[in-house]
Amino acid sequence: MVDVPPKPKKRALRAYLLLGGLALAAIAVYFIHGYLTRNEVSTDDAQVDADVVPLSARVGGVIKKMYVEDNQRVEAGAVIAEIDPGDLAANVAAAKAELEAATAQAESADAQIDVVKSSSAGGLSSAKAQLQGNSASVRSAAAQVQAAQASLARAQAESTKAQGDYDRAKKLHDAGAVSGQALEAAVVARDSAKASVDAANAMLAAARDAESQAEAHVAEARGHVEQSGTVERQVTSATAAAHLAHARVDAAQAKLDLAQLQLGYTKITAPVAGYASKLAVHEGQLIQPGALIMMIVPARTYVIANFKETQIERIRINDTVDVSIDALGGRTFHGKVASLAPGTGARFSMMPPDNATGNFVKVVQRVPVKITFVEGEDTSALHAGLSAEVKVHLQP
Repeated sequence: MVDVPPKPKKRALRAYLLLGGLALAAIAVYFIHGYLTRNEVSTDDAQVDADVVPLSARVGGVIKKMYVEDNQRVEAGAVIAEIDPGDLAANVAAAKAELEAATAQAESADAQIDVVKSSSAGGLSSAKAQLQGNSASVRSAAAQVQAAQASLARAQAESTKAQGDYDRAKKLHDAGAVSGQALEAAVVARDSAKASVDAANAMLAAARDAESQAEAHVAEARGHVEQSGTVERQVTSATAAAHLAHARVDAAQAKLDLAQLQLGYTKITAPVAGYASKLAVHEGQLIQPGALIMMIVPARTYVIANFKETQIERIRINDTVDVSIDALGGRTFHGKVASLAPGTGARFSMMPPDNATGNFVKVVQRVPVKITFVEGEDTSALHAGLSAEVKVHLQP
């Protein structure tokens, strides 16, 4: 019996059914995959990164010793290189000598304040005492003048009385009423009264001379008081000089501190633990302040994943993340979302696009997302710059 080949229409129908089944299966797989991954977003635009630290010299000089080589691991605080400290050590010694000189000058200025206070205060007290004594002498001389004036007035009164007695006695004598002896007694009394007046005038003149001398002494003592009265200004001047001396001490101390800091900068240390890279100097090389010594790549790394702007709507901080590293055969590490950048990568580029130029073409932008590894994750095999694939598990 001979087989009859199927008609072409039946073969075409089977082909269409097969294609339709495959299409339905593909659609089903698409929707099932979309349902299963509805709480996940992923990208292969991701790289391992680290906060690379450029290490520069803070002082200039000749590199005396290098303690590390390229790609060597270093610990935080370890000495990386040493600059010849000779010149800076001499600066420290000079600053110390200057500080000692300034300190000695300040101590001398402080002592001068005490000297000025004691000498000026003593001179002022002596001058005031002398003024008081001379003032008392003036008052005493004035009293003596008054007493001499009173004695003169009394002597003048007695002289006038004696002259009157003499005139009466002479008239009576001329009339023969009294004896010559009575007239002689009147003459003696008159002459004695005149002598008393002369003596009183002399005493008054002497008292006035004494008063004038006492007043002159008072004026002289007052001048001494005024001359010694500048004690406050002298003390103020000495105090200002002491303050200036102490300011110089502070300046010298600051200069010494700076010199010691610069001397300490001759030993260049690692600010963080990591790996030395891009070694830029060698022993014997003369460098200037700010010269790049090397780059230090920290051992602690993280991932920067650039998600499409349509993927970041549900990404939240602390979302769990799976990171697959291409260089390690797809080895997976676990992390979490640390932060989202406040702008797209294009916005922070050196030449951001200007969409107002008239030839705008809409392009889906990428937003950098920082991902850190969880505690206890061994990331020692990761290197900055390695490519990665990132999957973020979104919160429902």
